[in-house]
Amino acid sequence: MRTLFPTLLFFVTSMLHGQAQWEQMESVPAAGRYWAAATGNSTHGYAGGGRLQFSGTNNTVADMYAYELATDTWTTIPDYPGGVREGMDAFTIGERIFFAFGSPFIQFTRTVYEYLPLTNSWVQHEDVPGIGFAYSHGFVVGDTYYIGPENGTNNVYAFNGSTNSWSTVASFPGEDRRAQCAFSANGMGYLGMGAGVFSGVYGDWWEYDPIADGWTQVADIFPVSDQSSATAVENVGYVFNVGGSGGGKQLFRYDGANDEWIQDAILPTDRIANGSLFSIGTKGFLVFGQSITSGGNFSSNALWQFTPGTTGVPDERSDELGLVGFAVDGTIALRSKEVLDDAGMVSLFNATGQLVQQQRISARTIIDLRLGNALASGVYHVQVRIPGRTSSLRVIALE
Repeated sequence: MRTLFPTLLFFVTSMLHGQAQWEQMESVPAAGRYWAAATGNSTHGYAGGGRLQFSGTNNTVADMYAYELATDTWTTIPDYPGGVREGMDAFTIGERIFFAFGSPFIQFTRTVYEYLPLTNSWVQHEDVPGIGFAYSHGFVVGDTYYIGPENGTNNVYAFNGSTNSWSTVASFPGEDRRAQCAFSANGMGYLGMGAGVFSGVYGDWWEYDPIADGWTQVADIFPVSDQSSATAVENVGYVFNVGGSGGGKQLFRYDGANDEWIQDAILPTDRIANGSLFSIGTKGFLVFGQSITSGGNFSSNALWQFTPGTTGVPDERSDELGLVGFAVDGTIALRSKEVLDDAGMVSLFNATGQLVQQQRISARTIIDLRLGNALASGVYHVQVRIPGRTSSLRVIALE
């Protein structure tokens, strides 16, 4: 292990976030649609299903497509084997691609299929427990996908990608809803917005801690919407929010350290409702949806890419915990000057905002930790989150 000379912490008190940049990419070689599903891994995106038009019959489809980022090209893949679906959810565990649930016509479904790129085929997995889902979106933390709340029960179910099996976790404590958005960042899941089963449109957001198996309400978003979508790009959550004012083309970024939503770049085209947001590596994408213009609503097959304009590391605001830290022997030594009044989380990021390590901390203790292992020279960021207190963020230089 390489020994590094101790270097004291220094502050960055006003890290400015540049706005994301939107760019139109190759459109999907398919009919426009909305209420589709999409997800991506490190190299490809996958999208399909959805509804072609609001009125008429035979408007729900099962065709599916793969997008290669390196060449900006689309390829047709086999149709979704569960049949026609609108309001499906799609998710990625590692590099594995899944599509699930959705509605062929009004009802919920329980099916889960995995797409296998090497054989260009689908394999079915165990159905989700309960009554099923449609127009609902979940999140992935580690090797587990979480979906809920279930209509009428607020149950939340977890699909373990290691065992391909389902279990039940802590129920969602908010109002029952559909069309909610969801993403994961820094080891936590986030779920919010959507519409009540019988009435109301919501702007509340909730954080799920898979270690504690518990939910905590975080900052609301405004405008509220049940036509939005969300994804995470390099541990930063984004919501494309088409609700309310501002032309309905706002991209919002969630700052978890300060628990606030920050308006990011405006989509440079017509408003697109009920589209699908997903990520491939370091890029975010918006595909399909309803293009809403002064002339009416049109089903879209467009693909828009956004490149984040930030490192993903939250701004430094204040230090309430009296942290002291330095680099030694390829690690970060972190200590607090006071006993913690509540449990929390310590996260270590590199200069590009990638999560290096995350560790829970107990209440009624003093932080005294070694973070990282054989760290390379550079700048690192330590974020400490304690409920009810402003998180502290320090920047550490290693030489």
